[in-house]
Amino acid sequence: MALSVVAISAGVCHAQSDALSATHEMTVNVNEAGKFSEEKKGEQGGAPEKKTNFVVLPIPQSNPALGSGLTLVGLALYNPNASERPWVSGVAVMKAGSSTMVGLVQSATFMQNRLRVTAGIGHADLDLKFYGIGTAAGERGVSIPLNQVGTGGMVQALYQVGDHWFLGLRYQNVHLKSAMDLSQLPGIGAVIPEADLRRTTASLGPAVEYDTRDDSFYPTTGTYAKANLNFFTSAFGSDVSFRQFSASWNRYWPYSAGTVIAARVATCVVGGNVPFSDLCMYGRSNDLRGYTTGQYRDKAMLAAQAEVRWSLAHRWGAVAFGGIGTIGPSFAELPQQKMLPSLGAGLRWQASKDYKVNVSLDVAFTKDDRAVYLYVGEAF
Repeated sequence: MALSVVAISAGVCHAQSDALSATHEMTVNVNEAGKFSEEKKGEQGGAPEKKTNFVVLPIPQSNPALGSGLTLVGLALYNPNASERPWVSGVAVMKAGSSTMVGLVQSATFMQNRLRVTAGIGHADLDLKFYGIGTAAGERGVSIPLNQVGTGGMVQALYQVGDHWFLGLRYQNVHLKSAMDLSQLPGIGAVIPEADLRRTTASLGPAVEYDTRDDSFYPTTGTYAKANLNFFTSAFGSDVSFRQFSASWNRYWPYSAGTVIAARVATCVVGGNVPFSDLCMYGRSNDLRGYTTGQYRDKAMLAAQAEVRWSLAHRWGAVAFGGIGTIGPSFAELPQQKMLPSLGAGLRWQASKDYKVNVSLDVAFTKDDRAVYLYVGEAF
């Protein structure tokens, strides 16, 4: 069981723009690992296990933002308070090209599993590209080198308020140092204040989740939705004040034996004195595949996609996906912006037959480019 749990916990393999974003992805997937262990215990029956399980797993990765590399993940699952859901402690180390990252995560449950706490801290040194701000900048495809060194942390506490609803608060803090040649900015039509190259941002805000999926790793029916509203102010330790809202909705339908249809809608809106590194980025969290994270960035983003998943013989599977979305200076102006489409297909190999954990290889095509992704689990 533990091997498949740790495999999905490697959500860190998807490229993000800073240490906080990657650490948040890790905490989300560690939380999924806890839920997975809870579900399997329920199927097997009996009292919760009290022993500690340790797992270490190397995972190859490939994505257009960082290129190819390897992530090494280790987990410890244990149960100090006899909860239905075990506690999870995790560590991940990533190396892709000249970029590196390390992160620590913790998931714990209290009050008979009604209170769920996840926390994480990470440090990243990422070599990326900066294309400017807005759709026109992304379409030009002209970039300058961008190095980001960041240390970030977050903690989130959610309390169960219904059969499928969780409400709570999330705090996050990140110090990010960016390095790029400001003299090259006019060539890509961008203006970045020098103060934005070294920022500490911190926020506190509400978080909500809704989950009716039949399985955390390979759902065939149900809905998974979540939303966060973050307020960045000096009262929480932030150098700059702005607001950030993000939300996503995933839905799964069984079409026939061995065929599942999945859909996802994701949005992001920011307002106030927003640093360039905290703008909404098209392609983050695979919305949509085929776009380099950060090539398209602005104050609002909306993306929708659908995927057909087929289970084939001998542990093999295939997917076909497509979607469309856009970015813009505000949510109200999104309908007037140029649409950004994506199409693609992929192969799946079932690394764990019992627990439906897949190794995924996707090829995505956009209007002007294509990208290859190698990761563990599903895109959404």
